[in-house]
Amino acid sequence: MIMLVAASAQALNRAGLEQRLSRLTATQEKRVGVTFVDLNSGWSFAINGSREFPAASVAKVPVMAAAYHLSDSGLLDLDKKVLFRESDKLEGAGVLRWLKGGREYSRWNLMRLMITLSDNTATRLVVNTVSLSSIEAYIKSIGLKQTRIIDPTMLVEPPNPNNNLTSPNDMARQMSLIYNRRGFSKQSAKQMIAWMNYQRYRWGIWRGVPPGTYVANKTGQLENILNDAGIIYTKKGNYILSIFTCGYEKQRDARLLINEISRIAYEEYTGTKIVARAKVTKRKLSRRPSVKYQRKSGRRGLASNHKSRTYRRQ
Repeated sequence: MIMLVAASAQALNRAGLEQRLSRLTATQEKRVGVTFVDLNSGWSFAINGSREFPAASVAKVPVMAAAYHLSDSGLLDLDKKVLFRESDKLEGAGVLRWLKGGREYSRWNLMRLMITLSDNTATRLVVNTVSLSSIEAYIKSIGLKQTRIIDPTMLVEPPNPNNNLTSPNDMARQMSLIYNRRGFSKQSAKQMIAWMNYQRYRWGIWRGVPPGTYVANKTGQLENILNDAGIIYTKKGNYILSIFTCGYEKQRDARLLINEISRIAYEEYTGTKIVARAKVTKRKLSRRPSVKYQRKSGRRGLASNHKSRTYRRQ
């Protein structure tokens, strides 16, 4: 359970954080939920923190955590191969839907695809091999009171009652357990954080912090649903930000709100004003490969000075 403690003297501007976030979300009614946790002191602040929201792909985090917890307990072999069949393919994010069935993938590799690419097909294979009952038992054991995972596809949307649910508080707690290695080995926690840092969708929390900031997060997106929860590492300390939105007719409005919440949290936590990012302009791509991607004679591979970790908005 996330404890909300009274504000006291600390480097974090608690009053400023509460006031700015409360003012920003005041007119949003129940369409947005936010939980902030200072990992240095344990202090936290929440707006609709215990309210249930459709989880979308953020639910893949407790699935991953359950698998690693079972693995560290000696109850699950992550190296075991799982057969991928044509009938397993799902729509939406990921690469397995484009690959030919009949191959085997380790549970470890499927989880990597589930987090880094938010692969829905890989997710269903992971859920089926770990089992919904084991995931539910793990969720209950760590005290996630508003989290329910009953849809292995992660694609069921409201008003269908079989959609997955969670809350800002629950996902903040899950992130805290991973960060503090509670229920996980050091190696497992490090791997989960690395995967979340490397996930490709960076339209949310990432857009509210300065370039180069280390963020380990997981996004979620369905119709009129946009979520993001993660751990943000700064020179002043580290914190968790869990943001859920539901009911916005325009996804852009929800995304900009998440960006602004992230920016406010970073500024109040670090005391650093964030300079607005330059607008990203689209370039027309030529059919002819750029010179910097062409092979150099006498060397294997591609010669490139391009930054491999550059991402555009989803």
